Amino acid sequence: MDNKKIHIIGIGGIAMSAIAKYFLSLNYEVTGSDLQENELVTDLKSKGVEITIGHQQSNITADLDKVIFSDAIPQENVELKAAKDKNLDILNRSDALALITHNNRVISAAGTHGKTSTSALIAQLLDGAGAEPSFIIGGIVNNFASNFAIKDGDYFVLEGDEYQRSFLKYRTDVGVVTNIEFDHPDIYDDLDDMLAAYQEYVAGLTEYLVTNDQVIEQLNLIISDLDIRVDTVGVNDSAATFNAVDIEEEELSSFFTLEYEGEEIDRFKLPALGEYNIKHALEAIAVGYYFGFSFEEMKDALAKFMGVKRRFETLYQDQEQIIISDYAHHPSEVKAVVDNLAQIESNKDKVVVFQPHQYLRTKRLLDEYENILNQDVTERAIFRIYKVREQVEEEELVQLGAELSQEISEQTVHYFNSYPELEEWLNDYKSEQGVIYLFLGAGDIDQWGREWVQKLE
Repeated sequence: MDNKKIHIIGIGGIAMSAIAKYFLSLNYEVTGSDLQENELVTDLKSKGVEITIGHQQSNITADLDKVIFSDAIPQENVELKAAKDKNLDILNRSDALALITHNNRVISAAGTHGKTSTSALIAQLLDGAGAEPSFIIGGIVNNFASNFAIKDGDYFVLEGDEYQRSFLKYRTDVGVVTNIEFDHPDIYDDLDDMLAAYQEYVAGLTEYLVTNDQVIEQLNLIISDLDIRVDTVGVNDSAATFNAVDIEEEELSSFFTLEYEGEEIDRFKLPALGEYNIKHALEAIAVGYYFGFSFEEMKDALAKFMGVKRRFETLYQDQEQIIISDYAHHPSEVKAVVDNLAQIESNKDKVVVFQPHQYLRTKRLLDEYENILNQDVTERAIFRIYKVREQVEEEELVQLGAELSQEISEQTVHYFNSYPELEEWLNDYKSEQGVIYLFLGAGDIDQWGREWVQKLE
């Protein structure tokens, strides 16, 4: 790659910011634009990236070697149109990933839920085993304090994103499919449409697939017809290649015994709660074992895993209160994370605040939200729907939020339409036992939660 000047449209997204860092590491001059300032934009600016808030035709100059745009950017975007008018080399995010990884052995973790955590675990275990993997991941991996790393090893770990069928646009050698549920109704017609994309993803793998029996059944995979190795993971599932048994939870960690092909291997510690996280750990262990790394090496690396930002992340903790943030926004994700909260042994009150993500997704999946907040928690609240890539009237947002409040639990659910209202309610909430607060959602609830924590401090 001889080009030296690149502009990124939508540079403030988690994946796009990682791509920006990649080109910075190669001494490219990188510029970008985004609709709003955020932590990622601030970080890139501190590294010397010139970023415009708002999209402007003047950002697209004739001396640009490449223009890269995020999946969130519509075709009528003024910068994208200007780049086309100038006949510049234009890449979308997945094209850029194909370019970046073409000389590597590519590992991607795909699935409706858990792909960020799984790809982070793979990067951590490979790194702990001395493989020096590079990675671009849709979350800040706390062990590396980054969503990006370029290292000397042959391996490149990616998050296999099904949005816009992105994971089909670059070569994957080793793939993980965590689970498949209907999502992205703005892209896929229905679950069958999504399954077809995943079937194509699996068909494109060159070496190895890690998944589970449910996905194999969903995709109608006939293992003997595939030219690659396939292993399965499970919890208390003796048929799985990699199986976790004798699970115990203590504070914020899980402990399990690993079985490989029915043989007991060792006792492992995972510094995270939930059966779904144990499955993600097994998926990462499977990938590492396929590459020839020992269970002992991976056991040590797993015990040191520090998690991913916004994945059951503790923002604040003192004797009176604990404040946790999680990215979950799909109904089954939300339920699983609140299950985690409910299972924490504590006499503290437990307060859940959920911000739904996208009007269309919430409307299409409304029935799936039924009673997912029925767990043993003290208070439940819905914050207004976070609008993305949508033209929706305010009245429609409020109405759907109110409907969701009725659907999501048999218990009382509070609804808040503004952050001042939410803040007043939280500030007035008192409990002699103390409180654990859980903020859920892929929108700006996390950023607001961090600002609220700063006020408390």
